[in-house]
Amino acid sequence: MTEQQAAPRSLDDLSLARAVAEAVCQLPAVLELSAGRFAREGTYGPGEFVRGVVLKRPTPDSLEVDVRVVLAEQALRSSPVQRDGYSTRSGGSVGTGGSVGSRPQRRPPPSSASSSSASNALSLLELSEQIRTAVQRALAQAGQQPARMIHVFFDDVR
Repeated sequence: MTEQQAAPRSLDDLSLARAVAEAVCQLPAVLELSAGRFAREGTYGPGEFVRGVVLKRPTPDSLEVDVRVVLAEQALRSSPVQRDGYSTRSGGSVGTGGSVGSRPQRRPPPSSASSSSASNALSLLELSEQIRTAVQRALAQAGQQPARMIHVFFDDVR
């Protein structure tokens, strides 16, 4: 009886992994799912492998999901600029024009270096939250209870 229970769960996990993969790949910042940097990670099933989505069941009634993605470099570069119209690097408005010598060059205050890295970190946090939301939505649409944990791994940026 335990073998009968294990087989349907495996098939269910495979279809669930497919649904998660499809939902994550629909996000504009995600180029593709990654099978991992050092080992091939994904969900295995009969004759099929869903790359980049690992489903774990620490207990029979809980689910953890690992998602490995490759991000679009353009999404990381453009999101801070598009939010408020200001470049996070220069602190000025985007597209102000003028030559380099037409304005005095000011050094950014020392705190702007940390705010620049903080804005990049914030972008990654926002992207990981978008991925987690897409995963939870896919699980809900598949009739699955919410995942206990969703781990997002950024394997590459292209």
